Formats: sequence, structure tokens, C-alpha cells
Amino acid sequence: MPVIFTSRKKFELEISKRAAEICDQIILEMGAELHDDLIQKLSIFRLYLDRLERSAHNPAETEALLINMRTDFESVIQSVRRISRKLLPEQTVNDSLNTSIDMLCQSLERPGFGNIYYECTGTERTIPDLNRMYLYRIIQELIHNAFKHSSAWHVWVRLKWKNENLVIEVEDDGSGFNKISEFIERLRKKNNTLKLRSQAIGASIQYHHGEKGLLAKVDYKL
Repeated sequence: MPVIFTSRKKFELEISKRAAEICDQIILEMGAELHDDLIQKLSIFRLYLDRLERSAHNPAETEALLINMRTDFESVIQSVRRISRKLLPEQTVNDSLNTSIDMLCQSLERPGFGNIYYECTGTERTIPDLNRMYLYRIIQELIHNAFKHSSAWHVWVRLKWKNENLVIEVEDDGSGFNKISEFIERLRKKNNTLKLRSQAIGASIQYHHGEKGLLAKVDYKL
């Protein structure tokens, strides 16, 4: 049953409440990513330093440690970049949505661990800057969720420009097929940033069984 607001004050109160919940969720997710990913990787370097001190008189062991440190440091850089992309999109005012999403897919791809395939059909139409930013954020979060929560190896991003609407599809091969229905039901009930941003620009987001995993479909009226 839809919620009916009896006054503007109650409406604004509900909007503020939902916005606060979304902000808290974002803060929790960013904090978890910093703690579970970046901080743990940085903590490893303390162990490396201890081992380097003990191996000072063993050139072979020192060289092996330095090789491992270089590899892990590159992983730290990628973590920092991934977090910064969530906070600051890699796009400019003059970039088209097609170009921005193409750049996003290239920047989020992790060759050997997470491949992203981008496809665009139809003729791009002009979209207001705020709506374009929200669509960018929606795609960004869907890709992030595919790798983090679905443990996907491959993600397909498709933009389909039509006469009256833009259809965006983000499909992965990660979630176990026998758990897809349960996963979709949870997503439909969840008031997350994906639903909030979609509603804010008059778009809809739905989840379906994909060929190998989860398929998220966003329908934006032009």
C-alpha cells in the first residue's frame, strides 16, 4: 500500500529520515571498505618492515621481500583509487554519458580478476547534468556490487538509447544461480542509494535472472 502524507511537514520529515538512513549506509560501507581492504593491506607493510630488519644480512631474502612489497604496494594504490572513484567520479562537465561510462568501465576493470565489457547502441541524447551524474553513480555502484557482493569475474554494461528512454543493463556472472531469487527479493525490498537515486530522476530499477548471474536494469525516460 502506498504511503499517503497528510501534510508537507510529514512529507519533508520522511524524506529527511530516508536521506539520513542512506547517508548512514554510505558511511558504513565506506568505513567497512577502508577497514577490511585498505587498512589490512597497509598493516601487512609493518610485517614486511619487521622481516626486512631480520633479513638485513640475507640479500636473497631481502630481495624476495622487496618484490612482494612492490606487488602489495600496487594493490594498495588500486584500493585508494577505487575508494577515490566512489567519492569523485572520473568525468568532466563536457564528457558525454557514453564517454564517461566507457572511462568508468576501463578504470574499474581488474584484468585477470574482474573483466568489464561495455556496449552502447543507439544515438545518445542530452541529459541534465544532475541526472547524468546520478545515472553514472548508479552504474558505478552496480559494477562495484557485482565484484564485491556477487564475487563476479565478468560484468557486462550495456547502454541502449531509444526514442523515448535509455535502458541501462549491468549483468554479472557472480551470484550462485540457485540463490538469485532470494538475492533479488532482498534488493527489491532494500531502500538503498540505487533506489533513492533512481527515484530522484524518475527512473526505475529492476532485478532479473541473467544468463549466468544477476541482471540489473535501469529505465530512464528521456
